[in-house]
Amino acid sequence: MPESITFRRMTADDLPDLHRWLNNPDVAAWYGLGVENARNPTLEQVREHYTPRIHGQTPTTPYAMLLDGALIGYIQDYRLGDYPGYAATLAYDNDAIGIDLLIGEDAHRGRGVGTAVLHRFLSDVVFVRPGAERAIIAPEPANQRAVRSYEKAGFRHVKTVFVLDSGEHEYVMEQTRADFGAHPGD
Repeated sequence: MPESITFRRMTADDLPDLHRWLNNPDVAAWYGLGVENARNPTLEQVREHYTPRIHGQTPTTPYAMLLDGALIGYIQDYRLGDYPGYAATLAYDNDAIGIDLLIGEDAHRGRGVGTAVLHRFLSDVVFVRPGAERAIIAPEPANQRAVRSYEKAGFRHVKTVFVLDSGEHEYVMEQTRADFGAHPGD
């Protein structure tokens, strides 16, 4: 697998790609807009949802995911305490960092790229922050491809919760700074 995984802040120029990815059936099966997880959004809905993030007007930070310089997906992070209802549902401390991601380009799904991306994101973005001691990722329980990828990146399942706002169950997985790097493949 190529070694060059990098991240940069998402820009408005990335939104057409994000729109295309969110309408890809393999992505739309698991990833949508907002807490409601709205599937197959229009380009205008994507702009409306992500532009405030791009401009730093929300606590969620959006990143473009690049592999050997080519845009392949989206990843975001946020401090759980900035979303108190969600933090309470998950029963996590305020300083835990939530992560969501999608591999948008078909050629990079199912080949270990997601695991490598997540590991690099934890290394380069999340665990370099003072006070970031715990990372949380919460796929739908049926999304076994994601679950396996996150396990390979060192996350472990801690509980499954029902999120009232989305009407869906989430398979809550965590990794601590102390445990980071203590998994095979490092």
